[in-house]
Amino acid sequence: MFELVLKGGQVFWGDALIQADLAIDGSQIAAVGSNLKGKREIDVSARWILPGAVDAHTHFSLPFAGAVSADDFYSGSIAGACGGVTTFIDFTAQIGDEGVLDSLARRREQAEGLAAIDYSFHACIGRYSPKVVEQLPLLASHGVTSLKIFMAYGKSGLMQNDTGLLQILSSCRENGILVTVHAENGELIDHLTDQAAAANNLGIESLPMTRPVFTETEAIRRIADFSRYTGCKVYIVHVSSGEGARIIGEERQKGALITGETCPQYLYLDESRLAGANGHLWGCCPPIRSRQQQQLLWQRFACGDLAVVATDHCPFTTADKNTWENRITSLPMGLPGIETLPQLILNGVHREKISLQQAVKAISENPARIFGLYPRKGSLMPGTDADIMVYSPDCNQEISATKLHMKTDYSPYEGLQCRGCNEITILRGKVIFSRQDGWQGEKGGGQFVSRYSADADFFIKKGLPA
Repeated sequence: MFELVLKGGQVFWGDALIQADLAIDGSQIAAVGSNLKGKREIDVSARWILPGAVDAHTHFSLPFAGAVSADDFYSGSIAGACGGVTTFIDFTAQIGDEGVLDSLARRREQAEGLAAIDYSFHACIGRYSPKVVEQLPLLASHGVTSLKIFMAYGKSGLMQNDTGLLQILSSCRENGILVTVHAENGELIDHLTDQAAAANNLGIESLPMTRPVFTETEAIRRIADFSRYTGCKVYIVHVSSGEGARIIGEERQKGALITGETCPQYLYLDESRLAGANGHLWGCCPPIRSRQQQQLLWQRFACGDLAVVATDHCPFTTADKNTWENRITSLPMGLPGIETLPQLILNGVHREKISLQQAVKAISENPARIFGLYPRKGSLMPGTDADIMVYSPDCNQEISATKLHMKTDYSPYEGLQCRGCNEITILRGKVIFSRQDGWQGEKGGGQFVSRYSADADFFIKKGLPA
């Protein structure tokens, strides 16, 4: 007899839903089958049993433009768990000339004792310092196999020039490190922003004009060339445009070892939100795009040009956003998203934008494979962590900030009607959230998860792995 059995649900198995029970012993999935018996049983009839979501792009306690992102590792964990997220990957955020191991140790210390779901970090640098050069070969032995770099934010000291890109990608190729890239042409963005400032036009309506789509597409093409030359695997974060997604697919066909993610804000929001007195509340970088780009992004996502949907979760309160003094250069950029990730992407299935297989893989299996967590995370195979989302496909829910758990007082999706919602979240065999009883997890109950190298299939095929 198993310790816990989820009875009568539809289990995501073999890329489809099958009628089955799922059994858990301790922290692991023990069996998937019929008529399984448990000491404790939960009736999940008419529910989908899905692997817990992996949000591969979050920013907890991140200083930005004089503010700090509103969620810390504990509140962000609660919010994620309520939505069905069981693992997140945040960033180390280099300070000064820190080495990658120094900043990793600092951020792990911040997370331990707070994180209530499982987690990892991307090493993140602005300066390719001597310490980074020294420590990069040791990074994977500390369980971190990805490095984030920037092709923008030159005035903040984050942007890499082309020589830096070549050096970093070459070194990461030698050390089995996946490079995640903020792909925007920073030099052009700085030039366009300076022009807007000279014209006294730094209102929120100038954001898409200072960061036009071509600054993203040019940067993606350029980093694809570096990928081909160095043989380094590259992952583009927060692709905001359908054109950008299309180029990733094309460059992969040409031999670039490249894949990428988009975010719910680019699939659901468009630049009309920037109009009006409160348009700055929707400020993020890259900016939300035109409706045409949004529609194309759904299409390219459905075609397999992108592998992952993550959130770039970087929440600020209305008060934080209101400090901007009508200047985008002073605006804390970012939107809340970790809690609504599964709901919004699975809602895309109901809206017939994507298939259930594409949705589940994009928020669970694919990020786990790409970032070296699979099959421990992102699967329902026996012997793996029992990280599970029990999802009701039939409930209708309106998104409202008052019902969410992220530490913001507004939602960029306020009033959006969604079909389907998370009902139960299980982390390593323990129920940590249910719609009936609310949050049941533990502060500090999350574990740091060591990762291995990326699944190569995502970088050598046009579409997603079958």
